[in-house]
Amino acid sequence: MRNEKMKDTTASFEKPRPGPTNSLARYTRLAGQMVLGILIIAGLIWCILFISGFIQEQTVPDYVTIIRPPHEVSAILIDDDVVWAGGKDGIFLFDRTGHQPLPLPAGAPRFGYVRDLLLDSSGAVWIAHDGGLARYSGGSWDAFSEQSGAPFRRSLSLLEVSKDTLWVGSDQRIVIRNGYGWQELALPDGISFASADILFQDTSGAVWVGCSSPTEGGLFRYEGTEWHAYSLTDGLPHSSVNKIAQDRDGTVWVATGFASRGGAALYMNGVWSSITQEDGLSGGSTRSVYVDRDDRIWVGSEYDGIAVLENGVWTVLTKADGLAGNEVKEMIQDEDGVYWFGTDGGLTVITNNSSFFPAEGAALP
Repeated sequence: MRNEKMKDTTASFEKPRPGPTNSLARYTRLAGQMVLGILIIAGLIWCILFISGFIQEQTVPDYVTIIRPPHEVSAILIDDDVVWAGGKDGIFLFDRTGHQPLPLPAGAPRFGYVRDLLLDSSGAVWIAHDGGLARYSGGSWDAFSEQSGAPFRRSLSLLEVSKDTLWVGSDQRIVIRNGYGWQELALPDGISFASADILFQDTSGAVWVGCSSPTEGGLFRYEGTEWHAYSLTDGLPHSSVNKIAQDRDGTVWVATGFASRGGAALYMNGVWSSITQEDGLSGGSTRSVYVDRDDRIWVGSEYDGIAVLENGVWTVLTKADGLAGNEVKEMIQDEDGVYWFGTDGGLTVITNNSSFFPAEGAALP
């Protein structure tokens, strides 16, 4: 009998095991605490970025304007006195001379990540984005997507090769739009690309196609009937191709790179050469390249601002000089000589460049 009482007493002090309801409540509480912690950290990061951005905007030189939003700009188009800026936040319009925001024309479709902008010979504005393709002309909008019969899910690049003939770069293909509708560009055996991220036509009429994939990138040139493919073995610093331009001498400049690797490739009369950070570029990976009306070469990097080549001398510009972000994705100069830069941190407008180009600097080898 005594043993039975002892057993009963011991059993009365055993801790109850948590049931399904208690476990669910505990897990819910832990999940809520984790979410709250993430929100607090995100809020702190946003506050830091907002404060640093505000301080930067108040301390830039008088001839520099930083515009936010948008907070990221991948494409810029200037149509008379209207500036179109596109990126992950969609499309934004600004007055070219006053830099004030303008309303988007009524009836605009919904945009995905904007990849490219084009003003064609008829005055229509084309917008390549992850949700398809859009056109604004004569005060009205047209949208093209898989649902409307377009042969692509998203559009990445745009090129008007001739009047009424538009090339649209997409995943694994190039689609041509002309008076007969949509037609896919036939590729010969041995020519393929993961995506046609860049389309560029040089002064000879040849079309260049760049793929920016860090693992499946490449560069291609199309001359009417013949294709050429270029890779690391031909002299590209990196297989990821991000932008193409041509200078006054006819040299084709190709911005290549991913992360910290890459450089600018130069093509002239069938011969390749390259320029890297050791030669004067601001960083390893080149994100963009632009030739201004004075034949200066502007090479934007992925992390380190812009390197500008003038008379054999490189000058580097960063956030300290007024750039909204150090990843420079797009560059353009308007009719008044004003520069517009699309970066990972917003839009920068520079109205005076006289202080950027000192008499001495790192000379081009």
